[in-house]
Amino acid sequence: MKKGALAKHLLNTTINTALRDDVPKRTIRNLVELGENFSVGRFQHDFFGKMRSMLKNENSIYYKLWETVLTETDPDALKTFGINIGYNVCTSGGETIRTLVKKHGCAIPSVITIQYNGREMGSAEVDNIVRQGEALGIFAYIINYCGGELEPLAAVFAQHKDCGFVFLADDCGLSFEAASKLTEKKNVMLSVSIDEAGFEETCCRLRSSRMLYCVHTRYGEKQSDEILSGALIEKIRPFSSTLALLIPKDGVCANTSAKVGDFAVVCRNQQRYPLIPMDLRFDILAINRIIANRRCYVVFDTDGQLITENGRTRDLSLNITKYSLIDIFRKALAFESPLVY
Repeated sequence: MKKGALAKHLLNTTINTALRDDVPKRTIRNLVELGENFSVGRFQHDFFGKMRSMLKNENSIYYKLWETVLTETDPDALKTFGINIGYNVCTSGGETIRTLVKKHGCAIPSVITIQYNGREMGSAEVDNIVRQGEALGIFAYIINYCGGELEPLAAVFAQHKDCGFVFLADDCGLSFEAASKLTEKKNVMLSVSIDEAGFEETCCRLRSSRMLYCVHTRYGEKQSDEILSGALIEKIRPFSSTLALLIPKDGVCANTSAKVGDFAVVCRNQQRYPLIPMDLRFDILAINRIIANRRCYVVFDTDGQLITENGRTRDLSLNITKYSLIDIFRKALAFESPLVY
């Protein structure tokens, strides 16, 4: 067995054993210990170290979170998605990314967002991005649904069983049949918009079906006040037992996004809620900086054009439908100063 395959086999076996434990507190402590044992990078060591410190508090609200997740979620989905993110993204993929970062002198993200519309950015284009990304060590993808058929996209998710996908289901009228197809290989987390009609019913349906899901909202300058006051998280709280994704709209200033990002970090560190708030842009930038020592934020819009933290690019050589991922990264994300490890 190759080293990576052996590690994943051991993870599978150990996680299966942990998930069968009927004492939730012991289960989460065992999984955190397992994570520490498999940690090889700074990001993972820091993450699991913080988790261990938090869980020393027997009244930690994260015990309640974990008990709810265990009760309400398919254990195979938890295991598959967790290994794909925890091992393939942070360990195996992270090692590949760090090697290629040195070789090419550019940032390489650990997470790519794709705006899918089923036309210019269809399933073939998504498959092309993911295939190239896997070769670069990229195993995490956020799919921003902008229209189009879901069945071809579900086939892409099924083909890339080592990846973790987060599907942002804005206004797609997600039926049980569509949700089941998208999550067939257990490597997809569905995310329901709190602004969508029937949001509560959709969440209840997913929960009763034990599907892995979270919720999200897209905020502007005005909505940020509701987030920073905690009112929005309180509104979300009954409908998600995993993540609350906070996504800045186009035009939100960097200062506002940073405030929301800091708020999410404080909430996590202080264990304020039995769910985990994340500012999508702020936290992706932080994760990429930790994994490869450089900030980067990569989105491909429905035309295939690159969007970075500075906005949509205009250079047509930064279009994924015409050029390769690594060529785009070397041009758009090249280092201006030497990389220091």
